[in-house]
Amino acid sequence: MAGKYRLGSHIHLNTEVAELRWVEADAEWEATLHHLVSGMGELSARDRQERVAKSISESVILKKVKIRAKIVVSCVGIVVQPNPWPASIPGREMFEGEVFHTSRWREDVDLDGKDVVVIGAGASAAQVVPALLQEPYRVKSLTQIIRAAPWIMPRLQEPFGKEHFAKYAPTVLHYLPFIGWLYRIGIHVLVELVFTMLLQKKHAKWRKGMEKATLKETYRIIPEKYHGIMTPDHPYGCKRRIFDSEWRASMNEPNFTLANRKIVSVGGTHMTLGASYSAHDQDTIETKIPADVIILANGFEGTRWLHPLTVLGRNGISIHDVWKQRGGPQAYLGTAVDGFPNFFIAVGPNTANGTASLILTIENITSYITNMITPILHGEIAAVEIKREAVDKWTDEIQRGLRETVFSGCVSWYMDERGYNSTLYS
Repeated sequence: MAGKYRLGSHIHLNTEVAELRWVEADAEWEATLHHLVSGMGELSARDRQERVAKSISESVILKKVKIRAKIVVSCVGIVVQPNPWPASIPGREMFEGEVFHTSRWREDVDLDGKDVVVIGAGASAAQVVPALLQEPYRVKSLTQIIRAAPWIMPRLQEPFGKEHFAKYAPTVLHYLPFIGWLYRIGIHVLVELVFTMLLQKKHAKWRKGMEKATLKETYRIIPEKYHGIMTPDHPYGCKRRIFDSEWRASMNEPNFTLANRKIVSVGGTHMTLGASYSAHDQDTIETKIPADVIILANGFEGTRWLHPLTVLGRNGISIHDVWKQRGGPQAYLGTAVDGFPNFFIAVGPNTANGTASLILTIENITSYITNMITPILHGEIAAVEIKREAVDKWTDEIQRGLRETVFSGCVSWYMDERGYNSTLYS
């Protein structure tokens, strides 16, 4: 795509946007860019900041520059900054092995013959765990530590099977594109039915039926000793569901162990586990498990929008301060905030959903932003800014609608520590 549309010369790799500041007199944004040392762009912002704090900044940042722009569109997304090592677990500095997050995978770490511990039970863990138990990896043991079980759905299967679909679909869809359109519409209708029938609070009976069927299938696949651990303690759909084709089956591997005990501490080559998270397990005796490598599948800072970017709008007011004063991140259509002219967010607050594809959302947001900025690019107007009343009305409608869904029935990564849901719109 970059070659087709001649975008290469316009793309700055290994570059961090540190600050955006609205210059009222010129009706422009001033962006502070950090050109990074090769490889530093692969690290999280937190890791880069830690390196700067421990050594001279030149080891991370080559140079700082300021540029001007009439329009700024943030496309940083949601799952960007990985959650750090849990502060409640002591001994990190004593651990002799490697610790890394699934989103910052370390290809240089040899896992052959190692005792590996994976922390987490979300979508990342469900993909990583079965992969580590297969070739080319030859781990000695794999212990997965979870706090609560997710609801698991079988992955949607391709028509006529995965291999046949991969072999014939490109040719068929090339000559008969309407089939691809029908296929996409079919999936869209299916996920809309799931939302309407299962994720609305009022349909508790249907939801209970789905929970019963899902648990029955899970119990059929996994070892009996894990039935209690893999029984969710929240309504179906409240937290992100896992679409699985291998994770549950991998629990039968002889070198796999599933645990839902609290992590007390880590030592040189081990991890100490304490009491169970489950109310049905009263065992509080501490136990040590071997650990050569720890892989964090503990998610992302999903509710910290635009973090760690500094965005200063009219009168130098920070967008994060505005959101804090209003009770949480919010934007009209998840895209524009009053006081921040010519600034748009692609995949902003309340633009994700619990059922359908985010790609469809991105396509619509892109069209909306394009319509907004076209008059600016043509020189017809200097700026576009949403009104406060529009932001408030939109936010109120979204939050009111969310209270009628199952998403408000538990603690999840969709919501911040105050219970404010800035992630979903449905």
